[in-house]
Amino acid sequence: MSGRSERAELREEIEEAREELAETVDALAAKTEVGRRVGEKADEVKGAVVEKADQVKDTLTERAHEAKERVEDLTEQVGARAGEAVAFARRKPVPVAVVAALLAGLVGLVVWLRSR
Repeated sequence: MSGRSERAELREEIEEAREELAETVDALAAKTEVGRRVGEKADEVKGAVVEKADQVKDTLTERAHEAKERVEDLTEQVGARAGEAVAFARRKPVPVAVVAALLAGLVGLVVWLRSR
């Protein structure tokens, strides 16, 4: 072989190697790009989940506080009504005793009728 043809072959081989290397580099770059994008998307989703969890926690905390206040209000109302009932029974013991006796009789009647 002559020196010129050897040089031409070497140049062709070098050019082919460059093309293969360029393809390999492009493929590797594409893989790292996808990995980076996946990482960014994962961070974005994580942030959205954390934000939503905080919102849900705040909402639940607020609703629990409101429910506690309602229970406290109802407890006060029931206590006041019970106090009124006791005061009424002390002021008028006979009508209360009559109503209690009638209720006891009614309950006894229902039990007796169901047992037959």
